[in-house]
Amino acid sequence: MTDRLDPAGSADSDDDAHLGPKHPAFAAHFRDPIYDDEGDDFAPFGNDEGWDTLVVAAKRVDELSSSTTLAQIEPEWFDDRAAVVAGIDEDDVDMIDAVIGAGFTLLRLTGQIDEFGRGLLLRALDARDRVYDPQPQTERMRADLLTFGRG
Repeated sequence: MTDRLDPAGSADSDDDAHLGPKHPAFAAHFRDPIYDDEGDDFAPFGNDEGWDTLVVAAKRVDELSSSTTLAQIEPEWFDDRAAVVAGIDEDDVDMIDAVIGAGFTLLRLTGQIDEFGRGLLLRALDARDRVYDPQPQTERMRADLLTFGRG
């Protein structure tokens, strides 16, 4: 796990430097505090998989573009699409957290997500509900994702 540099609420937490930059489209739409929460396991970046994915991807944000996919964000997890889908369908909590973390990392850093990635992310949010029962954070992420980029 990558060390977290600043605790939430510190003087430096307002600039999001430790969470990486926010694409303007992400900042405008994903405004709930969960998108900056480093300690809530149900927030996109509050668990080990989500945090580590964001920190590593933020270090290479200059390599990302409007066509970047989940597989390019986290090749170790997403090189086999069938295995990812199977892991989600089998309620593999590490896979669920990896998909949620990578999906919101992609959105945060590039301001976009492809249709396959959006579908996978929604599927992972549904799986999280099956595993942990519906949580307000998951409901917020789902609602925000469903309205993002849609006329």
